Amino acid sequence: MRISTITQNLRIDNSITSIQRKIADAQLQISTGKLSQVYSGFKGQDVRLLITLKEQRTSVDSYVDTITNTQVKTKTIDASLVTFTDITQDLRKKLYEQVEGLYDNSALALQTFANAAIDQLTNLLNQTADGKYLFNGTDTDTQPMINSATTKAAYVQPALSGGFAGVTAAVTTFFGTDTNWNNVTTPAPGSLQARIDEGVDVTFGELANDDAFEEVFEVLYAFANANFQTGDDANYEQLVNWGIGKVEAAFELINDMVGQNGVIGAQMVSRKDAHQDSLTLLETQILDIEEIDPYEAVSTFQTLQAQLEASFQTTSVLRGLSLTRYL
Repeated sequence: MRISTITQNLRIDNSITSIQRKIADAQLQISTGKLSQVYSGFKGQDVRLLITLKEQRTSVDSYVDTITNTQVKTKTIDASLVTFTDITQDLRKKLYEQVEGLYDNSALALQTFANAAIDQLTNLLNQTADGKYLFNGTDTDTQPMINSATTKAAYVQPALSGGFAGVTAAVTTFFGTDTNWNNVTTPAPGSLQARIDEGVDVTFGELANDDAFEEVFEVLYAFANANFQTGDDANYEQLVNWGIGKVEAAFELINDMVGQNGVIGAQMVSRKDAHQDSLTLLETQILDIEEIDPYEAVSTFQTLQAQLEASFQTTSVLRGLSLTRYL
C-alpha cells in the first residue's frame, strides 16, 4: 500500500489552489469581458503597449476637455460681440434717421435709445463664463466695465448750445481716460489662452477698453446727454455726422473681432473632431488588448471546473488510502 506523504499532500493542495485561482480569474473575465484587471495579467509586450496607449488616451482626453471648456467661453464672447454689432448697427441706423428740421422728435428718440444701449453694452462686456470675466484678458477675476450707473453719474457734458466741438471734446476726454469707465489694467492683461493639442495654443478674447468699444460708448454718451433745444440744429447736425463716422469705423472693427473669434472657434471644432477620431482608434486598440473572447472565457472556465472536480476526486482517493485512514 502507498501512503501519501506531507509533500504529496502539499503538492496536491497547491494544484487545487492554483486551479481555483484560475477559475476565479475566468469568472472575472466572463463578468467583465476583460482579460485581466491588472497589468501582470498581460504579456510583456502587451503591457508596454497598453501603458503607452492609455497615456495617449489621457493626453487626448485632456485636450478634448480643454476645447470643450474653451468653447463655452468663445461662444459667450461670440454672442456678446454679435449683440454688440447689432446694437451698433441700430445706432448707425438711428443716426441716419435724424432728419434735419425734425430734431425735436428724432433727437429725443435717439437719446432714449442711447441711454438703454449704454446699459446693454456695459452688461455685454461684463459677461462671464464659469464665474470668470471674458473681456479683461487674463485678469478674469476683475469686472472689466464700471457699472453704467456709476459712469453715467460721473460723466458731465456741456450744453449743445455751447458748440459741437465742446461736446465732442468732453466725451473724447472722458473716455480717453480708462479709469473713468473701465477696470482694465495698464499695461493691458494678456489674451486668454488654451492648449488644444500638443504644441498648439489658441489665444482669444477682447479687452473691454478696446478702441472700437470706446468709439461706440463715446457716441452713445454724447447723444444720451445731448438735450436738443431750439436753435441747436447746426451743432446737432455736426454731432450726428461726427457720430456716424465713429460708429461706422467701430462697426467694421467689431465685425473683424466676430470674424476672428469665428476662425478660432472653427479651429477648435476641427481639432476636437480629430481628437475624437484619435480617441476612437486608441479605444479600439486598448480593447483589442484588454478584451477577451467571451466564448473562449466560458470554455476555459468549464475546462478548469472539470480539472478541479477531477483533482478533488483524485485527492479523495489518495487520502482515503492514507495511514491515518487505515488506522
